[in-house]
Amino acid sequence: MIAAAANQPSCRPSTNGWRSDVVRLRYSLSYLKLFEIRFTALRDTQPFDPNRPPTTQFEAPVERVPDQYDVVVARQRVLSARIPVIQRLPGFLRYAPRQMFHYYTDLQGGAEHAFRAMSAKTRSTLVRKVRNYEKFCGGEISWRTYATPPEMAEFHRQAREIARMTYQERLFESGLPDTEGFRRDMMELANRDLVRGFLLFHGQKAIAYLYTPAPDGFLVYDYLGYDPAYAQHSPGTVLQYLALRALYAEGRFPLYYWGDGYSQTKQIFSTGQVLAADIYYFRPTLSNYLAVWLHYGTDRFSENVGAMLNRVKLKDLVKRWLKK
Repeated sequence: MIAAAANQPSCRPSTNGWRSDVVRLRYSLSYLKLFEIRFTALRDTQPFDPNRPPTTQFEAPVERVPDQYDVVVARQRVLSARIPVIQRLPGFLRYAPRQMFHYYTDLQGGAEHAFRAMSAKTRSTLVRKVRNYEKFCGGEISWRTYATPPEMAEFHRQAREIARMTYQERLFESGLPDTEGFRRDMMELANRDLVRGFLLFHGQKAIAYLYTPAPDGFLVYDYLGYDPAYAQHSPGTVLQYLALRALYAEGRFPLYYWGDGYSQTKQIFSTGQVLAADIYYFRPTLSNYLAVWLHYGTDRFSENVGAMLNRVKLKDLVKRWLKK
């Protein structure tokens, strides 16, 4: 995996729509993270836009990597077709590791358009899960939306209690963060009305959370977690359904961005998808060549392991074991 580094100091604005950042190459074997390498990056600031014309030219966007950086990053380029993952260019090593479909939900049109893109069967399944949870709660679902700075502080406090119980937190340290940098960024977004948090309750107890920031003006599916003791009641799906229904009705945000990669949840709730990728133009040094090729090889090996587990019907078993 390759991603922007989390909890870094605020990026320095640069000229012409570019800014300083840090990106990481994460080396993993299947679900086990091994290590990561960080690089200083100059990346563009264009947000995700499903209506952006597909990229047909893949030359580097700059003449060379500036001296103080390791890599130049062109973000979320919509592709007309997949390109070579690794390619040597004059003065660059181009790397495009995650050429995947990016999913999104169009929130415009009002509540009456909510979930109209779903098949009748899918809609019926979702409604049944919500009604089953309603029965489990004694006839009324308790949940809440959070937006203002005081509300987001309360949301974070309760969501962190849930996050501590999730397998994402225990195994991958990827639950809702509890760092000063994250809280500072969250409160800054809340002051600008650019974040929403959602909690689902059973009685007085919060059992699921959903965190959706909107730094670029549209909401991003960022963190979702639930108390594993309630897994049989589909709390994550129930909360996601309720949250999206509320966002359709609110009409504040035009888009709900799910990110890249397939999942059943994205497939069910999204209204569109585009093939896109972050494209990395590394300085062609020996260390960068080694880092990129090792990352590529590790990713391919992990994919093969996952495919093998899937073929022998063990992948779901491993996932369930990890969640315990």
